[in-house]
Amino acid sequence: MRIHHHITIPCGFLLLVACFFIRYQIGRRRFNRRGVGGLQQFSSYRKAVVTTFLETLILFIGNLCGFAGLYLLALQELITLTFNHYEN
Repeated sequence: MRIHHHITIPCGFLLLVACFFIRYQIGRRRFNRRGVGGLQQFSSYRKAVVTTFLETLILFIGNLCGFAGLYLLALQELITLTFNHYEN
């Protein structure tokens, strides 16, 4: 039985890269909004609420991408170890 697993590893790494990129971009945006006192500064309350909500949502999606990437890589390693054990 031949398993086609050539796409699983690149997809896992791509999801991990997407996770790190999203986390970096949101962290950078939050850092650049900080004032002298260390708090994020917005021009209006509406912008603060909308921006915080959207960034939290995108960060959650990024974290899901990271977990999915780790899951794919772990699953691929498990499949490889299992089938190599049965072939030997």
